[in-house]
Amino acid sequence: MDIRPIDSTRDAEAARVITEALLHDPGWLAVGPARTGHRRVVALRYHRAALRVMRRHGGPIYGAVTPDDGAVTGVAATFAAGLYPPPAHTFLAYVPGFLLAGPGPILRGLRTSRVQDRGHPPDEHVFLWFLAVDAPHQRSGVGRALLARVFEDAAAPVYLDTANPANVPYYASFGFEEMGRASLPRGATMWFMRRP
Repeated sequence: MDIRPIDSTRDAEAARVITEALLHDPGWLAVGPARTGHRRVVALRYHRAALRVMRRHGGPIYGAVTPDDGAVTGVAATFAAGLYPPPAHTFLAYVPGFLLAGPGPILRGLRTSRVQDRGHPPDEHVFLWFLAVDAPHQRSGVGRALLARVFEDAAAPVYLDTANPANVPYYASFGFEEMGRASLPRGATMWFMRRP
């Protein structure tokens, strides 16, 4: 598996990997539409917009690329140290997806966004926004290899948030420490974690 920064020509592929990996994640279940198909459409649009924002104001975006067919099988999307948050106007990139989601997900999404923003540490940090691996390659070391590349290039502590309780011990095994947690809609919890 080749772990490397990927360019914008791979963003559609990367957005698909992120969407499918997180489609049933507690965070998306807390925020997104109830029906899986509707949630998939909204999540895919959201992840495409997020990658565009990261290309312009953040990065790098790493991909796990298979040597045989060159497919992207995993993604680690980051804001390098000092680049988060992006400018306030980038919120407009998400408006089409929000409108497609409907009023309930819009309100839940805005609430969740506020929770996420408050969780960021005040000091400079690398923000690991997405870590996702497609289903056939999960539990094969792809996520570990992506994290290793993020750590290798990080110029500051790495920060992330997760709404999946199964991820907390996983990230702790890489040296992430819990900084706090907060309630999300529909009874979900978000954990804030940083690796010194």
